[in-house]
Amino acid sequence: MKIFKQLLIILSINFAGELLSKGFSLPLPGSITGMLLLLIFLFTGILKQEQIAETADFLLNHMAFFFIPAGVGIMVSYQFLKGSFFEAVAVIVLSTLLVMIFTSLATQFLIKSDEKNNGKTNR
Repeated sequence: MKIFKQLLIILSINFAGELLSKGFSLPLPGSITGMLLLLIFLFTGILKQEQIAETADFLLNHMAFFFIPAGVGIMVSYQFLKGSFFEAVAVIVLSTLLVMIFTSLATQFLIKSDEKNNGKTNR
C-alpha cells in the first residue's frame, strides 16, 4: 500500500503539471512542468524525500525500460528520417552531450550543497 501511495503522489504531481501546461498554454510539456513542481515541493519541504523514495528508486532503477517505446517509435518512423540521417545523428550526439554536461553540473552543485548543509568538506 505504501508504494501505491508514493506512486499516487508522483502521478498527481505529474498530472498537476499537465494541467498547468495546458491551462496556461505554457511552452513546456506537462511532464517537465510536473518535474519542476516536484523539484519545488522537495526543495521547499512541502514533500519529503522519504514520502516518495521507494517508488522513485524503483523508477530510476528501471529507467531503461521506459525508453523502449521511444526506440520502437524511431524504428517505425525510419522512412521519415531517410533524407536527413546526418542531421538526425548530429542532433542526437549534440543533445546527448548537452544532457551529460548539464546533468554533471547539476550533480556537482547538489553534492556541494549537500556537503555544505551537512557540514562536510570536499575531499
